[in-house]
Amino acid sequence: MNTKELKMDCDEAIEYIKNNVEEGDTLELSYNRVFTPGEVLNIDTSEYDGEEGLKVLIHVSGDTLASTVEVDLEEVKDDLIEVIHVPKNQNEKVIILIEKCEI
Repeated sequence: MNTKELKMDCDEAIEYIKNNVEEGDTLELSYNRVFTPGEVLNIDTSEYDGEEGLKVLIHVSGDTLASTVEVDLEEVKDDLIEVIHVPKNQNEKVIILIEKCEI
């Protein structure tokens, strides 16, 4: 599997997810002290309270836990540490290391 490592700030990472992640892809999100790996079931880019939003519905993979979780990436973007994206049906992995966003 080919691996590409990118460095982005949190806003660039959000844009990457909006433009490149599709349903069925694998997404691993590390933010705050949370690790959420799994298959993307839905991506919602609707506006919330007049601001752009990005909510990702993930079927969490795990041995003891099979659950679905919705992550509001606009809400947690300042806490993002790393995003790993594995597109379905491709032999590629993209690792995004998050640099702090300007507040």
